[in-house]
Amino acid sequence: MAFNAEQLNIVLSAQTKDLRRELSNAEKRIKNFEAKSKQNLGGAGREFEMLASAAKRFAPAIAGAFSVQALTNAMQYAQEIENLARLSGTGVERFQEMAFAASKFGVQQDKLADILKDTNDKLGDFFQTGAGPMADFFENIAPKVGVTADSFRKLSGPDALQLYVDSLQKAGLSQSEMTFYMEALASDSALLTPLLANNGAEMERLGGKARALGIVLDEDLIRQTAQMNEVWATIMQSMSTNFTRFAAYVVTGFD
Repeated sequence: MAFNAEQLNIVLSAQTKDLRRELSNAEKRIKNFEAKSKQNLGGAGREFEMLASAAKRFAPAIAGAFSVQALTNAMQYAQEIENLARLSGTGVERFQEMAFAASKFGVQQDKLADILKDTNDKLGDFFQTGAGPMADFFENIAPKVGVTADSFRKLSGPDALQLYVDSLQKAGLSQSEMTFYMEALASDSALLTPLLANNGAEMERLGGKARALGIVLDEDLIRQTAQMNEVWATIMQSMSTNFTRFAAYVVTGFD
């Protein structure tokens, strides 16, 4: 689900409150654990006391910063949008506009990406072999409306899909025939027909609405956030490895 800056602030605020509460509870559990470790583990209790002290020092800093989960969600969302846009053969901003519009007709963004990818794949198959699901279209429909394979050759996924629907409409197909040709192109693509009818008028309207509502995130922001996701994953992996190494050192010190 897409969200704007205001919605992100709300999420961060709410999750930070939850984080503070959980850290407070965790600190109480740490104190209890620390006391028991001193009683039950003798000299080993000192190592646990050090860990408990470190955890208590870092807890306020973590709670005062931001919700790690909210940050992770934002980075993963940006990475997903970037990947889906690349799969679709379009830019991230246009993909977000299309995803918002398509969702109004029961097509979620991952399915939209699949439809656009299939459009490119089916066209590529025809360009290479002259056969495949697109053969019927170029034999029966294209000559009637004056389009050729070259008309599609350099188009992006969304533009190719739009020209395909425009051509079907110009050929005067019935609803059942329209559905047949749409589904031959990509599964569930017939759901997008109302969006793409009349040269994509409804798609254009809803895409503009998405921008007006602040749902479409800037391309640079998406790219930078997606890059940060890679950095964050590396940091978390390093932290996990080092914590495991430290824990192993403490445990082996008990022998």
